[in-house]
Amino acid sequence: MAGGRFEVLTASETLVMKCIWDSEKEMSLADIFEMVNTQYHKEWKYQTVSTFLAKIVQKGFIRARREGHRVIYEILISEDDYKAQQAEEFVNFWNRGSVGQFLTAFYKEKKVTKAELEELKNTIEGLDE
Repeated sequence: MAGGRFEVLTASETLVMKCIWDSEKEMSLADIFEMVNTQYHKEWKYQTVSTFLAKIVQKGFIRARREGHRVIYEILISEDDYKAQQAEEFVNFWNRGSVGQFLTAFYKEKKVTKAELEELKNTIEGLDE
């Protein structure tokens, strides 16, 4: 599904999906419940997390797969693909599609190190290849 348009995740769905994307292993409801409540300081109940997972499945980001008594969630849309779409939509909406305007706004109040500028320069130059 790379390159396609994805549905937008709500803020809560994004937290759940971020837990799944950040994990180095496939996750169950219990794993996700533990991580979202610990890492993002939530006090969600199992049913709340389960509801978000069902919505994320409906949106096509993950697939539920039964393994014995557990349901494991498999990633269908990568974090990089989703971030790229969100970044493009942000730049298009707020900066009329101009990456230059976006970078100017982003760095307006932020001190930029020489290393960050060099990394940005190398990234931009790498786009020509």
